[in-house]
Amino acid sequence: MTVEGTHNLWGDLHRPDFTPKQADFSVLGLPYDGLASARKGAALAPERLRYWSRHLTPFSEDRTRLKDMTICDLGDIPINDPALDYVLVRQKVASLPNIPILLGGDHSVSIPILQGQRERYAGQRLGILWIDAHPDLCDEFDGSRLSHASVMRRALEAGIEPHDVCMVGVRSWEDQEIDLIENSGIHVYTAADVAERGMRKVADSVRNILNDCDVIHISLDIDCLDPSAAPGTGIPEFGGLTSRDVLTLLKSMQGLPLAGLDVVEIAPPLDPSEATVFAGLKIIMEFIAVIARDRQK
Repeated sequence: MTVEGTHNLWGDLHRPDFTPKQADFSVLGLPYDGLASARKGAALAPERLRYWSRHLTPFSEDRTRLKDMTICDLGDIPINDPALDYVLVRQKVASLPNIPILLGGDHSVSIPILQGQRERYAGQRLGILWIDAHPDLCDEFDGSRLSHASVMRRALEAGIEPHDVCMVGVRSWEDQEIDLIENSGIHVYTAADVAERGMRKVADSVRNILNDCDVIHISLDIDCLDPSAAPGTGIPEFGGLTSRDVLTLLKSMQGLPLAGLDVVEIAPPLDPSEATVFAGLKIIMEFIAVIARDRQK
């Protein structure tokens, strides 16, 4: 859809004349919420994120200029049958020549994203920064192995090593996840850990672990944030991270080999203020700023 805005798509960073080979980032929407186990609405997030991205400015909060960063927005991949269509998502992610920014959708869309990144960086250590209220380590949930509660279980099966996974903000558990959490080597920093230790200390620990990886993908479920900051999500969990916590964590990744970001579980119908959408947009732009600062150096 067209809309009047103070800027163009993605705060003026989108170049409709660019191919992915020419751009720094590819944006891809995955408008699907059929595997969410509770409230729906995340399928509408890609459209709303794009809609309001025209009101962003090409600057980060620390005044990093983003105007030299370029985005190729590839539109959406329609998903009707995840068992089939997630193969297309995996193949698309694996084939991209630049840094993907992927817009969910419920968190199940990250299954093919992480599989695609594993395929793309075969033979290299792929680290995962998982920012989420839930570990999503269920083998099967609500009758499906592709559930949004099974994402990291499928990622481990795809060859991502547990000791290369850092989970931050987790505060809700299923019984079938506990053994993996306690015995697999996954690094878990709960929301309570962050509140008690402070995000800077937690971020330093995360950075020290991921520093050994060749490339790093960030998967961010908006329910990592406390519902006071992001109520528009399928399963809001009380006691979450603050907005500042998340931005501090992102900025602490400066200098690491970041290779992609997915932002999921934003459900616009569940937040009439659309503050949750704007939270997602802020996260995306600050991620771009981390890359921009590295390039400028």
